[in-house]
Amino acid sequence: MTVAAVAGLCAVLLCTAGLLGYLDRVVALVGEGWHRLRPRPERADTVSVEQLVADLRRLAALLEQTYATDQPAKMARLTAASLAYDYVLLAACRTLEIPTPQTAPLEAFERLETEAALARSGLDW
Repeated sequence: MTVAAVAGLCAVLLCTAGLLGYLDRVVALVGEGWHRLRPRPERADTVSVEQLVADLRRLAALLEQTYATDQPAKMARLTAASLAYDYVLLAACRTLEIPTPQTAPLEAFERLETEAALARSGLDW
């Protein structure tokens, strides 16, 4: 078989799968095969401790600043800043291998417990 014949056969199969409504399955199989041939590189789930401390300091200052001002959409700003703070707290716990609540947003008591656990492990921000 020539390359042109193989390409033509693949085109016919894809058109048939598309007409019959099975194109999503074909695409999923091709994607799965591709990832078997070329697996994704492993990614580290943790961030450096220095970066986490800098982020916690910055977000804590942003929260304090937002509490103190009377800007428009204050509640939306507080919600966004506290959610970002919670995500960084959880990332710090994962990096330092401290057991934490599973997901953000954290309740006030959970946030306090998480901050205390990080402080006990030596993290200071």
